Amino acid sequence: MLDPERSETTSAEPAPLGAPAGSSAPAQESLTAAVDSAAAPDSPAATPSARETTTWPAVAYWASGAPGPPNPVTTPSQPATPPPAPAPTWTKAYELPTARSVVSAGFQLAFASSAAVRRASIYIGLLSLGAFGPAMILLLVGIGRLMSDPTTADTIASDPSLLFFEQPGIAQPLTLIYGLVIVGFVLLAAIGVDAQAIAIAMLAGVAAERPLRLAEAITRARQTFWRLLGAGIIVGLVSGIVSLVVAWPFLKPFDTNSGVSFIGSMVGILVVSPWAYAATCIVLGDVGVVESLRRSVKLFRARKRIALVVVLFTLVTAAIQTFALGAGLDVAVRAGELFQFRLDQGPLSLILPGILVLAFVVAFGSLTFTIAAIVAAPQVAAFLGLTFHSGGLDRARAVEGARPGPFHWVSVPMAVAMTLVVLVAAAGLPLITNFQPRAPSPALAFLRTAAESRQVFLFPYGEPTPKEDPAGDQGGEVAATDLVLVDYVFAPSVPDWLLAETFDCNRPNVACAGAAFGSVFGNGAYLFVLRTSGEIDPSGACACAWSVVLAQAGTVRSRIDGGTPFPLATDAFVTTLAAGAPVITRQKFSAPFGQFFATGTRARSTWVGHDVVLLIPANELDGNVVTWDAQTSTTSGDAMVQDRLGNEAHPMLGFASPPDVFLEEAFSDFE
Repeated sequence: MLDPERSETTSAEPAPLGAPAGSSAPAQESLTAAVDSAAAPDSPAATPSARETTTWPAVAYWASGAPGPPNPVTTPSQPATPPPAPAPTWTKAYELPTARSVVSAGFQLAFASSAAVRRASIYIGLLSLGAFGPAMILLLVGIGRLMSDPTTADTIASDPSLLFFEQPGIAQPLTLIYGLVIVGFVLLAAIGVDAQAIAIAMLAGVAAERPLRLAEAITRARQTFWRLLGAGIIVGLVSGIVSLVVAWPFLKPFDTNSGVSFIGSMVGILVVSPWAYAATCIVLGDVGVVESLRRSVKLFRARKRIALVVVLFTLVTAAIQTFALGAGLDVAVRAGELFQFRLDQGPLSLILPGILVLAFVVAFGSLTFTIAAIVAAPQVAAFLGLTFHSGGLDRARAVEGARPGPFHWVSVPMAVAMTLVVLVAAAGLPLITNFQPRAPSPALAFLRTAAESRQVFLFPYGEPTPKEDPAGDQGGEVAATDLVLVDYVFAPSVPDWLLAETFDCNRPNVACAGAAFGSVFGNGAYLFVLRTSGEIDPSGACACAWSVVLAQAGTVRSRIDGGTPFPLATDAFVTTLAAGAPVITRQKFSAPFGQFFATGTRARSTWVGHDVVLLIPANELDGNVVTWDAQTSTTSGDAMVQDRLGNEAHPMLGFASPPDVFLEEAFSDFE
């Protein structure tokens, strides 16, 4: 409890610091004399002796900080005679710091409380570990599972936004992790409220030379939790609305202007600066939410410069905290790169990264409390200099070894929440470890590579449709015709740069049947990727062909037993290599003749490594595609060796609606 600011040589008797213990005057109707005197600093009531007559509600406090004696029993015939006051027991006088010295006074108070702050910071760090640790462990295991697949790891490194498109099955594990992260942040917010109250209580106790034990500070935090939360919500909402109003005229869609956001945040914080003492009014003054805001305004009016310095100091420490957390996160990321982990390397590969992540969570909680103590120190120093009151702390002090109520290091609601988080994380761990990454979309990877140099974004919509085929099942020795994976997408709009660059007919690895007019691709195009187990020889040493076979609704199809190269099909787009020159043709089935004939096409094809890519205009397909197949062929002696996705009994597959992929330049409409 704080000692009053009073000279040891004064002869005046100390006056009570509160209403009598049996007083029925409500807290909201009783203004403290200290606040009233501080609001008029030039009046005689602003002297230290006058400020000692504070009437903070609920408990009577004497100048020494001890509860006052009970009122004597009175009768109508015998007026009450107040007992003689005890001799003064204070040993320290408090001075109101100036605007220039309030920060230094706060630093001195924080330094004097360093031992208590260290103990409390470890406590807050361990609470943060219980709140956020399970989610971080699951996230670490999930990243390790994804990094076990080289292709998925490449997607994460190049464009993480495509991860959900290529791995739709990951949505369920990530939803679990996301839910645990949200719960962790809620618990961290609650821990932050406790940390603020603990810091204020410990600082005020050290200033009074009656330090609170950690358990007593935690008790005071539990007593004031909901009031601090309510005041924080009100102040945060007002500050956020003001910040948004200030920054709104300068914001652009999809544009993150950190400078404007910082200015808006600063203006919002300055607007709520009259409520700078709300937290200390609750913890030390023991008043309600609305009353704390009202009294904080009175204290602000008494010394506006001091309050502004306290608020600006909060901004500075917030920036320091941001830089410190950023630096710590950078160190953690670099250490994670040093200890690269993959789940296929065994569970031991997760030990070092796991220890690092958990240590970072504990350090984050400890740093949060330390920053909270540093931020609260000037506020506590200013509040004590203005009011000389910290009577609220006595509600948490142990009297003759007996605590004011039942005590738990972790509150029952938070303990229940942490237990549920651990149980859910343990139950969800197999969901992550058993996740099997699916084959990524080669078509999407091809378009992403083509768009990298042009700052074009890919926006895929729909379910990917890659089809795998066993390697080495074609029965031949030419790996370039051994299908292993086929994928297709639909581009509703084909940009000119894709035709002029990637599918330029003058390039040696591009096959064009003829010049393509702009209207040919006006209704979009289908992009097929045929991946083989071996690279394609550009010299054309083998007579190889790669075909996309389609069957359209309402059109007569070829027979399955007629010796046709494309059974049950209506169209086939074939890319062949002849003397190193790629050629693309369209084979269309003629019902009267019962065979396929070559017809004109504006389709194009190219190859990149193991992939043959075909771009087929949607305009050339007369009806809806209902079935499809992909096949390759090569001549081995006098025999032709084929490989296809289907089989002889079912040579065609159902044509699933392909995902739409839009290729858009980087927000060109907003420039």
